[in-house]
Amino acid sequence: MKNILTKLALTIITLLMLAPLTYAGSIDEQVDNLLPRPGEGVSAKDAEYAELSAVGDLPKVTIESAMTSIIKTILQWAMVITLIALVVMGIYFLISLGNEEDISKAKDIILYLIIGMAIMAAAYGVVAGISQFDFFDAPPA
Repeated sequence: MKNILTKLALTIITLLMLAPLTYAGSIDEQVDNLLPRPGEGVSAKDAEYAELSAVGDLPKVTIESAMTSIIKTILQWAMVITLIALVVMGIYFLISLGNEEDISKAKDIILYLIIGMAIMAAAYGVVAGISQFDFFDAPPA
């Protein structure tokens, strides 16, 4: 119980320490103040920030799109590892040489791998489907 409370306290302290580091404004607001406005002359100070004009060309990355990308990548790698394990278990099945215990073990593991692949494919579909919805956008006025 003491370990759980200690971990919980450390997590809360970490979150509280990181809270002031978040910025409520967007990147556009931050960059907009650095770049010269049309009609204003470019001073020596503003010339230092000339390369920041490329920031507008960067894609907009939200937390939702980043999490979706991370989850999809994890599921893709898990599927690749599962396929490799399926091939290894197929080889194990072939080299069991009629030993009933090894054959039943290989069959069980292959069955579990196929069930796991189906669950991962369903999870990938759910994540891909949910990522297309705009839950946090305001309705059109």
